[in-house]
Amino acid sequence: MNSKRPSFLTTLGEIWSVKRNLKALTEDSSGTFYLINGLRFFGMVWILIAHTVFVYSLYNGKEVFFQSLEDSPFYLWWIWNADKGVDLFFVVSGFLISLMLLKEQSKTGDIQLKRFYLRRYLRLTPLYAVIAIIFWFSGARNHEWIWANLLYVNNFLHPDNMALQWTWTLAVEEQFYLLLPLILIFIAKSPQRSFMKTMLGLLVLSFLIRAGVLYYYDELWNGNYRDMLSDKSVSMIFYGKLYDNLATRFGPLIVGVIAGYGYCFHQQAIRNWATATPYRPLILNVLSMGTIVFFMYFPIIEARFSEPGNGLRLYLIFNRTIFSVAFTWFMMSVFLQLSHVRLFSWFYSLKIWHPLGQLTYSIYLLHLIVILMVVFPINKYVQTLEISPALAMITTVGLGAVLSLIVSVIMGVLCWILIEKPFLNMRDLFAVNRGAPKPTAEPIPKPAAIDSRV
Repeated sequence: MNSKRPSFLTTLGEIWSVKRNLKALTEDSSGTFYLINGLRFFGMVWILIAHTVFVYSLYNGKEVFFQSLEDSPFYLWWIWNADKGVDLFFVVSGFLISLMLLKEQSKTGDIQLKRFYLRRYLRLTPLYAVIAIIFWFSGARNHEWIWANLLYVNNFLHPDNMALQWTWTLAVEEQFYLLLPLILIFIAKSPQRSFMKTMLGLLVLSFLIRAGVLYYYDELWNGNYRDMLSDKSVSMIFYGKLYDNLATRFGPLIVGVIAGYGYCFHQQAIRNWATATPYRPLILNVLSMGTIVFFMYFPIIEARFSEPGNGLRLYLIFNRTIFSVAFTWFMMSVFLQLSHVRLFSWFYSLKIWHPLGQLTYSIYLLHLIVILMVVFPINKYVQTLEISPALAMITTVGLGAVLSLIVSVIMGVLCWILIEKPFLNMRDLFAVNRGAPKPTAEPIPKPAAIDSRV
């Protein structure tokens, strides 16, 4: 029996094997919540369309954009509310990360902080670093601040100084990953502290912080929502203090953590409560889907709803977390087999979304750069056509989004094969060689397992 360890070159060849890495992208995995793959991909598509609209407004001016928006049909309003796609990702991240940490804590009684932090950094950073280095060498605007991205503190900068501005979400997630294990350890070492009471307290705190920020800045408290999005003197405060900030965006992440805790330890109790009466599951699912649809289609950017007042203030304080709670219940009802929206759960769980769901990180990092390049020539051509402003916007955004998605997916596949998966291979190999347990598809608890790519 040959007990020789593989040579360095052999190991290197396996790590960077195009065939092996491509197969890993497409192969089935019993350790994945299939629904999440579909939700990730379509959440990414939602964000991509919103950023296409944003680029369109950059090229044509806010007056043209808002007028075109007013003239657009109601059934397209879900496009303008795509900021909720970020909250969707935050919920999924909180859910998966809490499952991982709670499983480790339950099994070993502790959380290996150094290993967890290293794995998270190595999961996000290699591809991010490649793009950051290219961005720095390009000399593009704010390239001198790119170091803040690699330290995941770019959201602390003034919004006008941020490099790769859309990557503020990565900073928020990484900062949350830094704090969550410490919170879980603190709760475990203080038996008198209830997990649910602590998390619900943090959820209430998230509302109070958002209300406090709104009240402190008169530009927000008495501001017009359109100005928050487009007027530089107001938007810099809106994005810097309310939109890009961990302190004002952690609510959906906490909702995901609560769902992860419930799934880990109280599946049967949740199922018993939800099915205590014959109609309760149906009522809960109708309420959750109704809430999701409401926030998808509520025309908050329309002039009459953008005006300052208590209605806008309440919307800004509560909308993200309420949407996240509704989305989380839909997700949990599928995982616990309580769903009455089987068509949605079936569609989002199709295996075709598995590889596309895995590509969402690459697509997210690349998509806005692609959109800027793709939309410019389309916009220039559409301007030569004799069509209404609303139709011009719909045409440009539609074509731009489709082409940008196709190009981003192709580039995402290349990034997965050449950068993402090789570094995941090295991360897992390093963990095994250092004595850490091999990745497992063991369900915790059944019927589904933690996504091994987290």
